[in-house]
Amino acid sequence: MERPLGVTVLAAAMVLAGLACAAAGVIFFMVGSKGATAAAPDSGVAAALLAALGAAGAVLALLFGLLHVALAIGIYQLRPLARILTIFLFLMIGAGACLGLTATLLSYSHVALLWNASILAVDLLALWYILLPGTKEAFSRAVRGSS
Repeated sequence: MERPLGVTVLAAAMVLAGLACAAAGVIFFMVGSKGATAAAPDSGVAAALLAALGAAGAVLALLFGLLHVALAIGIYQLRPLARILTIFLFLMIGAGACLGLTATLLSYSHVALLWNASILAVDLLALWYILLPGTKEAFSRAVRGSS
């Protein structure tokens, strides 16, 4: 079972993206906590809301990061289910980037435009690669080889 180099690169990039999501989760938690601390003297409701939003954002980012890493391991091991789930993940990321581009057009920002366009470009490149017939065949060979 020979793994294509592109699959290894994709798995490594997904692990890095998962670690970045985990780091963002920690930052969300810290920002929510700091915001709650700052708002507490003036408004207990605002403090509770900021703490809850920070915690919810942290949990979502950590779960998203975990999903990236789990799928990266599956992709690296040439698991067909991981390939299919990764396609769905990239479709969701692409939809989010398109929403981000739409929002950027409504309130223009050079940084947001560059960020969302970069995410969409990388996402489309990864989707293109994982949908190539040769890549799909590598996953099929791995299944046939282990049976």
